[in-house]
Amino acid sequence: MKNPKQLIGQRISLLRRARHLTQNDLAEGVGVDSRHISRLETGKYFPSLDTLVTMSKVLEVELQEFFLFPSVETESEMREALVAIAEEAPEPVLREILSFARNQLARRRGGGSDNHAGK
Repeated sequence: MKNPKQLIGQRISLLRRARHLTQNDLAEGVGVDSRHISRLETGKYFPSLDTLVTMSKVLEVELQEFFLFPSVETESEMREALVAIAEEAPEPVLREILSFARNQLARRRGGGSDNHAGK
């Protein structure tokens, strides 16, 4: 199984190419250097949540599109991938991921936004 950085990078690359954009095009839209996009796509870096939000606007996709890993098929594999992401993510990224996941669960339960940042 690919590591979480590679999985997210693969999705960024796939979504970018589906829009017929070069790495330079995406970099300009996001406001970063094209080398940064290359490092994200090759799995050398984790993108920040802010970067993913901006990318989602440039690529005209929903944020969750970055986390739909075609190589992860079973529930067990998805859980394993999430654990691997959590183990590798630096603390600020981990907080962003946790907040995003909690908000998504709250929305699906009909509870609106649920902020647990202090927990």
